[in-house]
Amino acid sequence: MAFIRDVIKSFDASDELGKVQREAVEALAELGLSKAKNFELEITEKLQNAGSGSNLTIPVTAVIRSLSDVRAYSASSAQYIGETVKKALKSFIKGTSEDIIGGVGEIISGVISVFLGESAASSGEVSQYYVTTEGLSIVRIDMKAWYLNVSSKSIFEKMERVTAVVAVKSVVDLKKLDFATFLNLYQDMLNQTKLTTEQIKLALEQAKLIYKDFNEIDKLNNSMALLSKNPKSNKKIEALENE
Repeated sequence: MAFIRDVIKSFDASDELGKVQREAVEALAELGLSKAKNFELEITEKLQNAGSGSNLTIPVTAVIRSLSDVRAYSASSAQYIGETVKKALKSFIKGTSEDIIGGVGEIISGVISVFLGESAASSGEVSQYYVTTEGLSIVRIDMKAWYLNVSSKSIFEKMERVTAVVAVKSVVDLKKLDFATFLNLYQDMLNQTKLTTEQIKLALEQAKLIYKDFNEIDKLNNSMALLSKNPKSNKKIEALENE
């Protein structure tokens, strides 16, 4: 398992064969990068319409962060993609307990490991999304992955497959969210992890508290906005702020 740019450097371009091999891998690298870019655009477009029309996925307010990873794999190295994904997630999601990050990482890495390790077709794609808590907010993680098996025998020894994995993190729109729907989705995701019953229970309680705190703050902000429209309500605003 290696970044595909490192694989390109491993080919000696001083002779004709090495030059041809290097050009072939460079073309695969460009294809992988192009796939990653398109995935990010597709996810962003999907997020813009989330919760409306035929797109009944969890709605969001804004995209916070994205990451993309283009790599070259041999059959023996595909098993390590799981640890790579979990490591990336830890830097991607902040302010969340290690148990939850590890659990979400297990799900995503498991999906990608199976996708890369057991697929026999020449190429393939997988797309999924997940929701989890992050500090005092609830976030959505969208993931898309792609692979292409290498058919050229001249470069097969160094790379058997090129992959592109993209993840996009966005903040869930709690104003539009039916909390019962979210809780059902979140619980189902947590049940797929290796978390204990007690850890899952604590994670769900944390999600409930986040939702409750958000609604209380939102109500206060709405009250402040209404009061501010009335010139006679300055004293009421000051009273609310001092509580």
